[in-house]
Amino acid sequence: MNTDKKKLFFFFIDGLGLGKNNNENPVSDLFKLSLGGNSLTEITAPVYFEKGIIVPVDAVQGIPGIPQSATGQTSLYTGVNAQKILGYHLTAIPNRKLMRIIRERSLLKILKNRGITTTSANMYSEEFFIRRAMIKKNMFPVSTLSIKAADIPFRMINDYSDKKALFADITNKFINERGFLIDLITPEEGAERIFNILKDNQAVFFEYFMTDIYGHKRKRDRMETIKAELSIFLESFLKIIDDKPEISVLITSDHGNAEDFSTGSHTLNKVPFIFFSHDKEAVSRAEKCSRLKDIYYFVLDYFGINF
Repeated sequence: MNTDKKKLFFFFIDGLGLGKNNNENPVSDLFKLSLGGNSLTEITAPVYFEKGIIVPVDAVQGIPGIPQSATGQTSLYTGVNAQKILGYHLTAIPNRKLMRIIRERSLLKILKNRGITTTSANMYSEEFFIRRAMIKKNMFPVSTLSIKAADIPFRMINDYSDKKALFADITNKFINERGFLIDLITPEEGAERIFNILKDNQAVFFEYFMTDIYGHKRKRDRMETIKAELSIFLESFLKIIDDKPEISVLITSDHGNAEDFSTGSHTLNKVPFIFFSHDKEAVSRAEKCSRLKDIYYFVLDYFGINF
């Protein structure tokens, strides 16, 4: 397939690991219909299904300790083993060393600089930037720093009104609980918004974090609700692009959490790298992604970029 025509929806789901198939795992059947009946549970080798592949990816990357968001996401978005560079797993917010790496190697920046029209679909608020900028140390997560590094405009509430942005919980329930008054939307409408954004871009990134939040809190009822919403969201999007072979979908995470309700902490479990594509050669190449950092190079290769 001509790389000039290729498009990619990069769907990052925070805190989603491949756990055991038992009652402590509320997300084992997440995306089951879209995955051809396969479960998101412990696998030791890639699993092919009709429309793509599921690959188990190591989030520990050889460094003792429990994987965390700052190092895991930096590895994912920069192609380096961030925990190896630091010598430990760093929670939540990148430190100065990781910030330098993100500024230099942000996946969004590299794609944009190589001529791939790239954007983030996530909606931000002015309050988000004002509140965090007032604190002396960095309070911005990897995703935000990656967008900044690429000098890509952030999508704000006015973009949302034009159906060109999506909040990180898809439906707006969470943001409304925080005091905003934004109309609730369905997962199907969320899928349409992603497709609207893809019409004008080749690479669209979207971060979803409710899985990590409810994994920490062990709120089973909330997890069941968002699991249903996520599954409908993906099913709807795959239906929209069914006759559009130029669009592929990549789903992955930074560490485990939601898949093990026996603990409120992150886990050592591998994370899923799910790739839906009409490009069979790209699907085959996905097998080589064994660690978080490998996904960075897979995306560049998908667009024909050597880095």
